[in-house]
Amino acid sequence: MRTRLGSCLLILVVAVSGFAAENPLAEPQKRLLHGNYDEARSGFAAVAQAHPEFAPQAAIGVSRCYQEIGEYEKSLTTLNLAVKNAPDHPDLLAERADRLYALGRWDEAEKEVAAALAQKEDQLRARYTQARLFRERGLLDEADQAFRWVVRYYTARSNADNDITDAEELVIVAACGAENARWHKLPRQFRFILNEVLADALKNNPDYWPAEQMAGDMLLEKYNRPGAIQAYDNALKINPKAVEPLVGKGRAALAKFDIAEAEQLAEQALRHNPQHPAALRLMADVERSANQWPAAVKHLRTAQQVNPRDAATLGRLAAMDRLMNKKTESDAIIQNVSTFDKKPGIFFYELAECLEEHKRYAEAETFYLKAAELRPQLAGPRTGLGMLYLRLGKEKEGRELLTQAFASDPFHVRVANSLKVLRHLDDYETITTPHYELRFNPKTDKLLAAFVADYLEESHAELKRQFQFEPSGRILIEVFSTHEMFSGRTVGLPDLHTIGACTGRVIAMASPHAKGIRKPFNWGRVIRHELTHVFNLAQTDFLCPHWLTEGLAVRNENMSRPRDWSVTLRERMENQTLFNLDTVMLGFVRPKSPEEWTLAYCQSQLYVEYLVQTYGEACIGKLLNAYGQGLDTAEALRTAVGVEQPAFEKGYRAYLETIMKPYRRSQPKPPAEKQLTFAELEAAQKQNPDDVDLMARLADQLYRRNKFTEARQWAEKALTQQPNHPIASVVQARLLSRDGQKAAAAKVLQAAWDAHPADPKLLLALARYYTDAKDYTNAAKVLEQGRRVAPLESDWLEQLARIYKQTDDTDKLISVLKEIIAANPDELAGRVLLAKTALAAGKPAEAERFAREAIQIDVTQAEAQSALVAALRQLGRDDAAQKLEARFQQ
Repeated sequence: MRTRLGSCLLILVVAVSGFAAENPLAEPQKRLLHGNYDEARSGFAAVAQAHPEFAPQAAIGVSRCYQEIGEYEKSLTTLNLAVKNAPDHPDLLAERADRLYALGRWDEAEKEVAAALAQKEDQLRARYTQARLFRERGLLDEADQAFRWVVRYYTARSNADNDITDAEELVIVAACGAENARWHKLPRQFRFILNEVLADALKNNPDYWPAEQMAGDMLLEKYNRPGAIQAYDNALKINPKAVEPLVGKGRAALAKFDIAEAEQLAEQALRHNPQHPAALRLMADVERSANQWPAAVKHLRTAQQVNPRDAATLGRLAAMDRLMNKKTESDAIIQNVSTFDKKPGIFFYELAECLEEHKRYAEAETFYLKAAELRPQLAGPRTGLGMLYLRLGKEKEGRELLTQAFASDPFHVRVANSLKVLRHLDDYETITTPHYELRFNPKTDKLLAAFVADYLEESHAELKRQFQFEPSGRILIEVFSTHEMFSGRTVGLPDLHTIGACTGRVIAMASPHAKGIRKPFNWGRVIRHELTHVFNLAQTDFLCPHWLTEGLAVRNENMSRPRDWSVTLRERMENQTLFNLDTVMLGFVRPKSPEEWTLAYCQSQLYVEYLVQTYGEACIGKLLNAYGQGLDTAEALRTAVGVEQPAFEKGYRAYLETIMKPYRRSQPKPPAEKQLTFAELEAAQKQNPDDVDLMARLADQLYRRNKFTEARQWAEKALTQQPNHPIASVVQARLLSRDGQKAAAAKVLQAAWDAHPADPKLLLALARYYTDAKDYTNAAKVLEQGRRVAPLESDWLEQLARIYKQTDDTDKLISVLKEIIAANPDELAGRVLLAKTALAAGKPAEAERFAREAIQIDVTQAEAQSALVAALRQLGRDDAAQKLEARFQQ
């Protein structure tokens, strides 16, 4: 997902910069730099007519105006006409060479380069195009000399006290210098290029945004995302229509897995230039991230039509063919590339990256090695291979490669971070079990590691039974004592917003007490979830679809469906906007809202539940095996359970109707109540003086502001027009209660309740009223009614738990807590209380279960430790109790 410096279609898109103020080209040039392309084109045309001596440069300006908006043929035609009138003009010839190169017409471009250099030896654009042509053809020695020629020319000019001052030429020098630095392992040159060469370009022409663009590309290449974003934003401040900075920001968004932002930036870029290859590739990467293969290929084909020889485009197309099980077509692309590139290392690197992103690790490794072999001067393939080895648990091999990469490029953030993580792991200890190697920080997580090691083997046995399969060899598990190190281990960057991750053969997890973790979480749930991924990916050779492995992982968390999941599911069922098996991936990688992300997990779990209920648990292993054979979803369903996909979807929808029946609304969903400030509420009531709901809401807000007289007036007015109005009745009851008229208040509330027994807002208001009045009996009665008639409309259980805890109603509290913890895996206090209560009631097996669940949130929780040991003793398992006591005392 990167654009190499100098390879994008419009790396340098503006006309020759630095004209003096009296030069007639200065004004249209400025308009071009600021994205006013129509005005610029008209201005250049006017200059050519009024000042024939400037016609060649004006033609270049017009050509670039067309180039910026994707009118490539018009851009080239403009230059062709100009060359007819000035056949020996070196700038025109160099410009035409650049345009032909960008269109993949290399033979023609080479002729133009030769003609330009014959007229002007130091025509830097021609020199730069010549170097790129050598590079793309795999003539690496010639390319190296060509890039170094430009660097030496810059140095010679500087030594002669004749510095290059033209901004465009300085950016060409920067591009050649950056390639020279990459090939010859001169990392300090990058700093010089950023701080001197590009800075000089901007100093000499503050409007020359390509200098900021190149700075952003160089910084993003090193994974310095903040610096890159700042540079791209600087470019966009100058030219909001510039496509390259938008694409750069999109690539930065993809690097942090913000697919929605990347999509928005790609769309914005393509609005400005629908034919821009880098923008089309970005959109293809967005589509590819959601497994939308046809859409991705469509964008890549459009980019290929612009430049049929672009390695970044062709590498992605070859990868897409392999992802779609079209190996013959992919091999044909590889064969085609070899006809015009003697050493297609960049092509193989792009191919490897795409395959790695889709967990095709074996193929990715092959192509990384091929890329490194063909172009050993490139750091990217070695870095990619090193990161791949870390994902596969081959830390020794990965470390060797990354150490070499860091020596060549100490400014690469991901490489530096990964090596920092590996040094951090040097101080960890390892527990080896029959199926796992568990690494942990002995200073902070020794007790946790002992429990995790036991739990890994317990979970392994269950998953092996469930899937009728187990991975070969030992799986590496790493528990980190800081979230920063966990994030660095997983993505090489410090800001991964999760607590556990599986890369196939490695599970990384932050300790529940890790630095950077705000409160303990259920590590057992994380282990079960990520371990399911390990099994699924191994069983299918990484071909398991995302919905299936996530659905299975959530199922193996062993928790009830959270209330907010059911709320979202009901909403989407009512709106008829559920995902299906072809679209559910979009919810994971391109959700339009947080609710869509929730829905993707919810529906995936329910797909699995439906499979098990309808076809039996054994069907899961069969379905995984079918995917492992490379079958698509329709074929896998047909093979594993003998059903066509449309029929399966129909049965699934019927299953959803059944399980959601208790939660379906008897009345259509009321329109959402708009939140209003007090001033807005007053204004709305004046505009709608007969709206009873607004009267009641105004009464409620006045009461909360201690304006009791006015509150009473509005409440009574509302109740006059609509007796027993829920909110108005509550306000009136509060006022009566405040005046000491408790019986009258109770009568008002009872009447409202009788009139609206299923109104969740009334029930909540009643519960709040009774709780404030310390009438816990009636508060509990109302809340119990609420959970029966409107289970999804509020957190009834949490409120009931507070009431029953307040009233010491242990039996009811236990009943409620069991429901709460079933849907909340991180609820520690409830589990501890349940363990202690079960122990006191002589139910040691139940006490053991709750105590172990509490330990899976916080192994240091003393009451959970004591309850677990006591439960084991009551069960007659003294040896196990003694072993745990010794473990807790270490």
